[in-house]
Amino acid sequence: MYDFFDPNCVYCAEAFKRDLPAIQSGQLTVRYVPVAILAASSLGKAAAILESHAPSHALAIDFQGVMQNGSGGVRAIIPSDQARASIGRNLRLLMQTGNDIVPDLVFRLPDGHVGMIRGLFPVSALDAIVAGQMP
Repeated sequence: MYDFFDPNCVYCAEAFKRDLPAIQSGQLTVRYVPVAILAASSLGKAAAILESHAPSHALAIDFQGVMQNGSGGVRAIIPSDQARASIGRNLRLLMQTGNDIVPDLVFRLPDGHVGMIRGLFPVSALDAIVAGQMP
């Protein structure tokens, strides 16, 4: 599953929290795809996550901060040219889904069907995806 997120998005942080049990149990693999659309600091925070030596840890710290104080747990940095280009590419991919909000989940089921969930999803939708069913 691909999860497009903005590091300042409280709904993205909630989606991350909902994903964790299935990820930790080995039932789900999620590729988190950072975009920068919600705030001026989004690009610098997305770059900080991408350029971290431990991006998944940085993502978890950021979302923990978003849930606690609304501002995130990583500090914005000046993005490298490579990070800026990657985040821009990610935004173009998000727009190609026909969506401009986050979170945006794109997934493929074992039978090959592709699905998308725009916005915060119910836990039952994630359960269906893990079970190999369309939500």
